Amino acid sequence: MSHMNSILDMIRNEDFDTLSRFAVVNNEMNSESDDVDEVQRDGIGDETKALNEDVDEIVNEFHVPSNFTNIEEIDMTTVDNWSVSHSVRKNDFTRQLGKDTFKDKEEVIRAIKLHAIRTHKYFEVVETCLTIWKIRCKLHSESGCKWQLRASKLKRNGYFEITKYIGPHTCLHYKITQDHPNLDARLIAQETEHLIKEQPSISIPALRAETINKLGYTPSYKKVWVGKEKAIEHVFGNWDDSYTDLPKFLSALQHFNRDTIVEWFITRLDNNQVEFIHVFWSFAPSIKGFEHCRPVISIDATHFYGKYNGKMMIGMGVDAKNQILPLAFAIAENESYNSWYSFLSHVKRHVVKEREGICLISYRHPGILKVVNEEGSPWLELRGFHRYCLRHFINNFNDKFHNSQLKTLAYRAGSQNQVMFRKYQLHHE
Repeated sequence: MSHMNSILDMIRNEDFDTLSRFAVVNNEMNSESDDVDEVQRDGIGDETKALNEDVDEIVNEFHVPSNFTNIEEIDMTTVDNWSVSHSVRKNDFTRQLGKDTFKDKEEVIRAIKLHAIRTHKYFEVVETCLTIWKIRCKLHSESGCKWQLRASKLKRNGYFEITKYIGPHTCLHYKITQDHPNLDARLIAQETEHLIKEQPSISIPALRAETINKLGYTPSYKKVWVGKEKAIEHVFGNWDDSYTDLPKFLSALQHFNRDTIVEWFITRLDNNQVEFIHVFWSFAPSIKGFEHCRPVISIDATHFYGKYNGKMMIGMGVDAKNQILPLAFAIAENESYNSWYSFLSHVKRHVVKEREGICLISYRHPGILKVVNEEGSPWLELRGFHRYCLRHFINNFNDKFHNSQLKTLAYRAGSQNQVMFRKYQLHHE
């Protein structure tokens, strides 16, 4: 009795989605005829029959609401094996999308993907080319859902428009999944591009959390990683184009910043192409600014994290307020004697020039040590000085002894200057 009352309430409230789900479950429960016979033998069948008559009376009096369209009222035609509906359903669908024309194919695909995710429906691509995009319900073979859509590029204005549509979805999903098949890496890239543009180093878990919060589904780690790579390429360009654009970029810097130094090292190949080896540059304001800085230059290098391996070398100066001034940069294939010799030679020639008594601070890389300790090196006394970076030294010290207390004491000892050391000697004398 309670089930029948629930059905009557659903009909009166026009809750057809819940009613359809109830019907599927009810059909499965009534599939065994023996159970039905048993109910009738118990005398309950008469009560059920009476209730069914009440339901039929309500259904007969029920009028189809305006947001549903009778099939007789639809003008159906067939074009290229596609059933075309000229009813208001197409307008309803474009109203749900928020627009009926799209500037390109990418925009219409994105809009329909987002709509499918919001409505928890799946689709698959039937045909795609430069001017046409056809899709249909992914569950069409399982559930018989006739949902179909075609978007075409209009000749009159070049915009894309949904030209053919059959709907709505009549499929039901029985499997609960955390991911959505139409939530692909390209859509993730589009939805998180603004975050990657502001912070290119943003982590994959952070992008994944943003996707979950925005779209309500949990994509895999790999899918988010691929999406981030696509977004980075769209915002900053791909790896090959970056190397191709580098000469143009540095040439523009030289043109608009007079006295900026750029030195290229390449190998010419037989097919009229060149192989990149090394490039050095120093901005004109940095070169002029070093004349007023302390006689100290710190050098370091960092890895490239991308498609191609490489190193970026940098030389930094310090002004009277202990503020860092970038002096010189270089991109090389690796750290070696040749790459450090080239970098330090150009720093001396273009930045330091004739200035003597410069203190060079570096870490203990074999290539640096070999360059600095060569005969006639400008970084050795009396022409200059070479010291080790305290931070690198302390990290190596801790890697060997694995003692945080010793690490702290070593850092304090290395931070003392000669004045403090002299006070220490006088105190103990």
